[in-house]
Amino acid sequence: MIKKQLLAAAIAATLSAGMIGYGTTTVFAAEDAPATAEAPAKDQTTNEQTEKDFVKVSEDALTSIRDVHGARLAIINGRPDRARTFVDAAVMRIGAAVQHAEKFALDTKEPKADDSYVPFDASLTVLNAFEPTAEKEKHIAKANEHLHKGEKKDAIEELKLAEIDVAVTTSMIPVEFAKEHIDLAAKLVGERKYYEANLALKAVDDAVVVETFAIDAVPKIKTKEKKGD
Repeated sequence: MIKKQLLAAAIAATLSAGMIGYGTTTVFAAEDAPATAEAPAKDQTTNEQTEKDFVKVSEDALTSIRDVHGARLAIINGRPDRARTFVDAAVMRIGAAVQHAEKFALDTKEPKADDSYVPFDASLTVLNAFEPTAEKEKHIAKANEHLHKGEKKDAIEELKLAEIDVAVTTSMIPVEFAKEHIDLAAKLVGERKYYEANLALKAVDDAVVVETFAIDAVPKIKTKEKKGD
């Protein structure tokens, strides 16, 4: 029962609303209408459902990834009009993700070092096995209470008292690289070069990076140096 409670706590600690269910091994999402087809991208300075104590995730980056998946699925299903709709939505959202990248990008050492790696998914991961005791059960119960209230930092402290190690697993996308390839895909779809467009979108999927950080070792927000400094 204790282990089940802990798993529930870990699942409840997903750091951003609407992100459960994404996996980098899942290439395509359901072919639903893109969330951004008729709505402008949002400035997320005042509308963030993210965890400020650990990792801030970008809704624009997440939605652009989902639209990329929708476009690829539409291409494979032979629905060029749907592909066009998804690609146009992805263009809008990835543009916003680039515009607001400085609010989210983590300072990580990745192959595209001059790009901005923006998190679009983050969740808590339990790292160690443990033996249940009455004392640990109390801390886990308190951790669950904190998680229900959105008090994730306090929940982590309770798990530490129970000698349970927790890390943050984060999925990130180099947004400038992604924008370049999504823009290219939009151009190729306009030219009815669907095979080539799918390859451009696949490059975006392939560029996703998944990293796990200790709670006390999550990289800071990356400050990008201005050219000419």
